[in-house]
This record gives sequence, C-alpha cells and structure tokens, in this order.
Amino acid sequence: MPHANVTVGMEPAMLAEIEEERKRHSMSRAEYIRHCIRQAQDSPFEVPETTLCTDEQSPEERGKGAA
Repeated sequence: MPHANVTVGMEPAMLAEIEEERKRHSMSRAEYIRHCIRQAQDSPFEVPETTLCTDEQSPEERGKGAA
C-alpha cells in the first residue's frame, strides 16, 4: 500500500516522549505514531490488534506508583 509523508510540528518534550515510548515498544517513530492515532478514542481508523502495555515489574516502572 502506498504511503504519504506528513510533517507534524510538536514541542521537543513531546517528541522526546514519543522517542522513549517507541523504543520501549521496539517500533519505528512512524509505526508508534500511527498506532497512537488508531488508538485514539474518537479515531475514525481501524483499531490495531496490538495493545501496548507496560511491564509494571520492570525496574524502571517499580518506583512510579499507581497510575
């Protein structure tokens, strides 16, 4: 399927969060952003079958507390 490139402006802090999350889920930036768009509650796009989750027992997550 052909793709179109889209440029989106955002604050550097938001990009840093995207980079952190996409690496954590072993996804490219584009894959992660597409996933987020599809996951949005009011998204008109098909919901992905993949659900991203966090290992709450990982050393990085243990100190964060409940969401």
